[in-house]
Amino acid sequence: MERIVKEKSISKVFAKYIICFCITNILFIAITIFLYGLAFNAHIMYPANYFEQKIESNRDKISKEESIDELIPDRCFYSLYDFNGNVLSGNMTNEKAKDVWQVVENNKINVGNYYYKVIPRKEDICIVAYEIKPSFVNPILNKYIPDPEMFIYIVVLIIFVVEILIFANMFKKRIKKEMKFLLETTKKIQMENLDFEVTYSRIAEINDIIKSLDIMKSELKNSLNDKWEMERIQKEQTAAMAHDIKTPLTIIKGNAELIDEGKLSDEEYKFTQNILTEVENMEGYIKTLIEIMTCDKEMKLKKKTINFDKFICEVINQAESMCVNKKISFETRRGHIPEVIEADKYALKRAIGNVISNAVEYTPIDGKIIFSVCEDSEKIVITIENSGREFTKEELTSASQKFYRGDKSRNSKSHYGMGLYISRKMIEKHGGVMVLENSDILGGAKITFYLLKFNK
Repeated sequence: MERIVKEKSISKVFAKYIICFCITNILFIAITIFLYGLAFNAHIMYPANYFEQKIESNRDKISKEESIDELIPDRCFYSLYDFNGNVLSGNMTNEKAKDVWQVVENNKINVGNYYYKVIPRKEDICIVAYEIKPSFVNPILNKYIPDPEMFIYIVVLIIFVVEILIFANMFKKRIKKEMKFLLETTKKIQMENLDFEVTYSRIAEINDIIKSLDIMKSELKNSLNDKWEMERIQKEQTAAMAHDIKTPLTIIKGNAELIDEGKLSDEEYKFTQNILTEVENMEGYIKTLIEIMTCDKEMKLKKKTINFDKFICEVINQAESMCVNKKISFETRRGHIPEVIEADKYALKRAIGNVISNAVEYTPIDGKIIFSVCEDSEKIVITIENSGREFTKEELTSASQKFYRGDKSRNSKSHYGMGLYISRKMIEKHGGVMVLENSDILGGAKITFYLLKFNK
């Protein structure tokens, strides 16, 4: 298929998102720096060296004035000492003032976040402690955000993480959107819907996979067409042969019946009856073969809206009449069911009837059959379980296959391994499934139909 979209490699797509991510971060950092500078110019924030400059500008006054409380900037601490280092006054605690004196005596200018200015006076020494960091002019902001730089770093980090999550999610959505074409292709192939043109994505690596699937689809389509054509020819030949066999069988049966009307010895009568019995068996085989050929055709169900409650009543009446001769107890368990459904009434009744007939055949005299029907949010569940012998492991997996004749059917000349097969095919044509199990209640076999309520 000719590609009508411009494709890119996944590395280019990823690189595009990385570039956008980097550009976004650069723009955000530039905006942050701009706002940071604007905050200083608008006197919303003090620069980092604001208090140091303020102290230096007041140094002369501090060295001469008697009272210096008004000369010390807010958010700064000071202490006055005599020349021996004894604390005289200030707004530091006594212990803190002594520690500061020790720091200055050791010729250090800072400890931790605080720096110290020593201002000699006539009769004492003033030491002022201050921080070199930006701060908000507004006292309330300064109280709750004492370190604007750290606050900005945290905000930048949070935005960085948010950007990563946003771009990762955008990249994921882009890949998921492009993967949709691949998933649609695989799903159609899985459903054996091979009559479609594949749609390519805009990512080269995904297109490579889609191209391979397209080639595989074409090969599979050709292979299946050959297989289906061969099966069609075989079915036609088998059906034709089945009809052709009817003629000699009719002749054999007619001749045997004519012989049977004459005077025969006991041995001759026995042989004649054997011929007639086996002819009847052959006619049954041929009838079964023709029915299966008909069932296997891709026939279209004649679906229409049917009254489901009335339909179930008809099934129950039919089943109860089947159970009379063997004195089988037929128990019905009805839950909530939809008022109407879309289905082929006769095909669905045949599917259920085959299973009930099978249950009657293998339920012992005075045995029991339980017929259950209910619904859940999406499905209708129909269950038939009977007393008697349960399914073997082999029968659980094979009893609904064409021509299967397990232990249950070997003793019956009228059973040709088709009843459950036809039921399964009919249910599948309605979009449902048939499940074979063993009954925990009756100890025999159990077959369940699951039908979609709204299958059109």
